[in-house]
Amino acid sequence: MEQENQLAGGSATRWGPLFGARPRNWAETWEGPTGWGTPVYEHVLDRAKIGPGTRVLDCGCGAGRFARMAADRGAAVAGVDAAAALVEIAAERTPEGDFRVGELEALPWPDGAFDVVTGFASFQFAADKARALAEARRVSRRHVVVVIPTRVPESGLAQMFRSLMPLFTAEALDSMKQSGIFALSEPGKLEEVLAVAGLSALDDDEVDCQVSFEDSDTAVLAFVGAGPTALAVRHSGEEAVAEGVRGALGAFTDPEGRVKLPAWYRAVIAEA
Repeated sequence: MEQENQLAGGSATRWGPLFGARPRNWAETWEGPTGWGTPVYEHVLDRAKIGPGTRVLDCGCGAGRFARMAADRGAAVAGVDAAAALVEIAAERTPEGDFRVGELEALPWPDGAFDVVTGFASFQFAADKARALAEARRVSRRHVVVVIPTRVPESGLAQMFRSLMPLFTAEALDSMKQSGIFALSEPGKLEEVLAVAGLSALDDDEVDCQVSFEDSDTAVLAFVGAGPTALAVRHSGEEAVAEGVRGALGAFTDPEGRVKLPAWYRAVIAEA
């Protein structure tokens, strides 16, 4: 694992400490075996034809669950993330990978270093999204994969977030419209940013990607440890955020106590 300095004032400066505040919680919940991502990870692995010998860079790699899945298919994997503590976990999970701390807007690899560059719900957190995608294009020889939330009004994640909005400052809520989980979900926004970055879509699919937790305690742990929610914790305190999360979970908890949040993601495979 190699660590790179973060660019002063870039998106990593803001989001790195937030996503890295509770790294083990994040790794065991959102990137645990039943948390977020498996259906869309498998979709991308199949559609982008990631297999033996494929060189893959995951932008916003987090704790490295997708990188591990790609490595299990024989790919040579690398990852970059703003949170040093999550990068450490990614390197533990895939010791043969090349994981670095850095900015999406300034990737620390040379031109054409990878066959496929992916970003699972990550490019929308970049301060300059077009620049981040242009960087992904620069280091990719073949494809850039962008995964963002879609069907936001129906999303359980969005409904959970709306219930917590009173716990954020107005400034934080406003800033997340520009750099946050739904910042590329507005119709036409992704197409606009891809075009500026010099990319065009080859494949554009919607993937049903339900988020599941074994019980409400695990779900509370997950939400309290999430990067965006850390802004609410800073403002309103952990106890208030945990109480808010627990109160909102009722609509998504089955009779056995399992939490199931409906979620859909748009997976776009693009090229220059």
